[in-house]
Amino acid sequence: MWLQSTLLVLMVMVGRIWRVGQRFLAEDDGASLVEYAILVALIAIVAIAAVQALGSAIVQLFQNIVSRLQGLGR
Repeated sequence: MWLQSTLLVLMVMVGRIWRVGQRFLAEDDGASLVEYAILVALIAIVAIAAVQALGSAIVQLFQNIVSRLQGLGR
């Protein structure tokens, strides 16, 4: 349940950043390197947050799978 809610929050964040990015790209009058750098920085922040939020959950998931597979061999 926690993993699903975390994924939902991250998907909402990515959606918002995507819409901001589309707005930046659509308004190319006066678009500068600074605006593109801000967009890249926002995407990097979301990616880092996703890895930190999901990292331990994914490790735990794989550890559970491995322990169950090891239990089958006994």
